This record gives sequence, structure tokens and C-alpha cells, in this order.
Amino acid sequence: MGIDEQIEWEDENFKRLQLSEDDLSNKSFEDCNFIDCDFINCNWRNTSFINCEFIDCSLSNLNVHNCKLNEVLFVECKLVGLNFSSCKKLLFFIKLDKCNVLLCNFSGCNLDETSFSGSIVKDCDFLEAKLINADFTRCDLSGTLFENCDLRKADFREAVNYSINPWQSKINKAKFSQPEVLSLLMSFELEIE
Repeated sequence: MGIDEQIEWEDENFKRLQLSEDDLSNKSFEDCNFIDCDFINCNWRNTSFINCEFIDCSLSNLNVHNCKLNEVLFVECKLVGLNFSSCKKLLFFIKLDKCNVLLCNFSGCNLDETSFSGSIVKDCDFLEAKLINADFTRCDLSGTLFENCDLRKADFREAVNYSINPWQSKINKAKFSQPEVLSLLMSFELEIE
């Protein structure tokens, strides 16, 4: 039976699925693992993922409108062009470990306690996102926009290429390491020698 032929899945392991433009809308996955799967231009509208893991998967240009992501772990995955801001807000909780995250939108999301540890997070938007205690350790944040965010107690140690305007975001008790912490001074237009 194919993944698109059933509505509810529980305690399943999916390996090496190659899905392109498949309609997985209105489905439910609980305690499922996806290993080495490709999801390209798939429809996840109104789909629910609870306590699921994606390992070494490629997720590109998915429709995640009203998608429920609760306790979802992405490990060494490639996520391209996902609009997480259109996911269900209630019980939204994801964790990313050593992922490539490109051109994704996290604007308005509550990402408190979320870990992006060791990930490449490039050209992503975090506008008005809640990121209290978020973990960005060892991340490359090239081209990623943090604007009007709550970054209190967030951890940016060993992260590189971030650009955060301390006038626009709350950064109290956030953790940074040298020399990258000097990038926080860019908005002051200082000359540092």
C-alpha cells in the first residue's frame, strides 16, 4: 500500500520514498520515521505529523499550509522554500540537527527552545519570531534576516555570518562568541580598528 493510499499512519518506518508533487494532504502521521526520502513540491496541506523523525531527507517547496508539526525532528535534512509561518501555531515544535535550511520562512512562529544546532540556515526569514532559548550554536546564518525577534537567552556561540540589529530585537542574556559578536555593532555604524 502506498503512502498516499491511507489516511492515518502510526509507528511506521518509511525508507527511500521518492515523492514528487504527491498529494499527502489531510493525512495523519504519528510516531513515524522517514529515512532517505525525497518530498518535492508535495502537498502537506492540513497534514499532521506528531512525534515524527525525518533523517537524511530532502523537503523542497512543500505546501505546508495548516500543517501540524508537533515534536518533529529533522536530522541532516535539506529543507528548501518551506513557509513554516503557514503551519498550525498550536503545539508547533520542531528541532533541526545539522540540516541545510534554505529560503525558508519562520516569520511569526513561536520557536522558543527550538534547536537549529550545527545547521546551515541561509536566506531565511525570522520576522517577529519568538526564539527565547533557541539554539543556533555552530550555525551558518548567511543572508538570514532576524527582525523584531525575541532572542532572549538564545545561544549563538560558534555561529557565523549572522546579522542582528540589537535595536530591533530583544537580545538580553543571549550568548555569543568572539569575533562574530562584533557583527552586532554594525547597526551603530562604528569604525572599529
